[in-house]
Amino acid sequence: MSGYAPKPLNPRDADALVTHLEPSDRVRITTTELPRTILTVKETNAPTRCAPHLVLTASPITTTAQDDIQQATYHCSSQPDSAMTVLEYTHTASDTTTRCIGTLTTIAHLPRLSTPAEDTAATVEVSANE
Repeated sequence: MSGYAPKPLNPRDADALVTHLEPSDRVRITTTELPRTILTVKETNAPTRCAPHLVLTASPITTTAQDDIQQATYHCSSQPDSAMTVLEYTHTASDTTTRCIGTLTTIAHLPRLSTPAEDTAATVEVSANE
């Protein structure tokens, strides 16, 4: 079953990361302040005037305190020849908090969990008289 194993990527090569990954890809990252986390690629920005930029999102969770939906977004950006710095933005209906969770130490593409956008829709046929 080739094509299903995690593919390690170089966390220090930001240019290659933003060209190799696409929206809806799933990745596993580790940072200097956070253990392994599986995230979805939301967007990639190739280097232009700014440094390469990678935006990742975590699945929303419900907090127990107020039954509030919490969504985390991770912004990874880099300066030339350095590891990507990762900022975590946690959004709820009432608040947004930001914290630096260190530098990107490992990243792996998870092809088995990545789903092309066109494969996510289900086709259902219903006859006209039902």
